[in-house]
Amino acid sequence: MGITDDRGRAMRAGEETLGSGRAILVIIEAVRAAMTPQTLAPCYIRTGVGWLGRYTQVGQVSWDRFFIPEGPGDEPSPGRMDP
Repeated sequence: MGITDDRGRAMRAGEETLGSGRAILVIIEAVRAAMTPQTLAPCYIRTGVGWLGRYTQVGQVSWDRFFIPEGPGDEPSPGRMDP
């Protein structure tokens, strides 16, 4: 839904989206700025880490950190992270 340079801001926006009912889960991915090799056009490159947000049974948003596999055969590694 957008790009920000602040993970906390992204999480707050995700929580608002969950609260509005427009989504049942939110995925935030960390990226870095880069340029495409042939045209030097700006783009974003995945860093391999992300956060999955969803409501808990008590009505709070829980954020779980995950790691994106780099290649075939790699499995995602879940990890807990507080906002």
